[in-house]
Amino acid sequence: MRFEVINISDVNELAKLYVETFNAPPWNDEWSMETASKRLLQIINGQEFYGLKAYEEETLCGMIMGNEEQFYNGRLFHIIEFCVKSDLQHKGLGTKILNEFESRLIKRGIREIILFTSREDRTEGYYHKRGFKSYDSMVMMGKNIN
Repeated sequence: MRFEVINISDVNELAKLYVETFNAPPWNDEWSMETASKRLLQIINGQEFYGLKAYEEETLCGMIMGNEEQFYNGRLFHIIEFCVKSDLQHKGLGTKILNEFESRLIKRGIREIILFTSREDRTEGYYHKRGFKSYDSMVMMGKNIN
C-alpha cells in the first residue's frame, strides 16, 4: 500500500471515492460530485489540515483527513472523514490506513485522536476494535430547525 499526503489538487479524485463510498450501504447518502467536492475543499482549506490518501497499486482505495486542534494539555487530531472504497471494505485496508495515519500523527506530536461516527456496530464497533473508546462525558447532538 502506498500513502500520499492529500493536497487541494486531489479534490476531484477524492470526491469520486467519497460519492461512491457514502452513497452505498450502510450510509446510503445522496452526495453529488459538487457537494462532495465542496465538503472536501472546506476540510482541506481548514486550519491545521492533514490527510492521507492510500493506493493499492494505482487504485485509490481510501482516504483519511481532518484537523489538528490545540487543547490545554496538548494537541489532538479530529478525524473528519475516513473511508475505504466500497468494494475493498472488510479486507483490512482501513486498518492499514488508520495505523499509518496514527503513526504519522505521533511523529507530528499529536497526543489524542477524536472523531464522530454513527452509533452502530459497523461504524462505532469498527473503532472500538481499534482501541477507540466512546466517551461517556460527551455526546453529539443535533436539532432540525426547518
